[in-house]
Amino acid sequence: MESNALTASIGRTHQQLLGDCLRLLTHDMNNPLTAIRLLAETLRDEVGTAEMRQDVLDILEAADMSSALMEGLSALVRMEREDEDYTWFPINLVGILRSAVDRPALRRQIKLTLPQELQMRGDEAGLRRAFTDVLINARRLVDHKRQVTVTARELDQGVLELRVHHPGAGIPHALRARLFEPFGSVELRQNRVPVLATGLAYARTVIEHHEGAMAFEDAHDGTDLAIRFRR
Repeated sequence: MESNALTASIGRTHQQLLGDCLRLLTHDMNNPLTAIRLLAETLRDEVGTAEMRQDVLDILEAADMSSALMEGLSALVRMEREDEDYTWFPINLVGILRSAVDRPALRRQIKLTLPQELQMRGDEAGLRRAFTDVLINARRLVDHKRQVTVTARELDQGVLELRVHHPGAGIPHALRARLFEPFGSVELRQNRVPVLATGLAYARTVIEHHEGAMAFEDAHDGTDLAIRFRR
């Protein structure tokens, strides 16, 4: 009995240490990525040709994508440790979406068709991180020659709906639910579905804390990720 208790204690300690190590790793990785981004922004204004400026923009986009992946890993670690702290205020979902898209990793690949505002109560930082995971994942799933489109509206009975349209093949029906599960992306990647390594487990947790739900639905020329909140 004592042996089992000791083994469980060691296991918890190992998980805590692993979580702390991953948290420190994401922090350390963000330092050089920030330096790369700042240097590239300086070079962007100094290079002389359009081709070189495009090269610098590509560097900025790659650095920002790496930062977004590190942020996603950090969020997943917090979720596993169950120490996520939500702060509830009146928020505008449209503003949060625009803020999430206004970064080099997403700016060219995401098209927004949104009303001026959709008001609800929620945690702005958590939703911005969740939407970033959703959109980075969509960017990976869609051929870069086509854009991901995001629409939003208010349905009847106080329901707010966001739809993220993925043109193309998307995720096979049998594997869609795996994307919302912790580490489900491993199976998807083994099946050559290019989803985000951290999946959408964190995004699902945040949205469910806001009394919302998300699911993939078939759509013309692709797949929609439908996200719905009740005010």
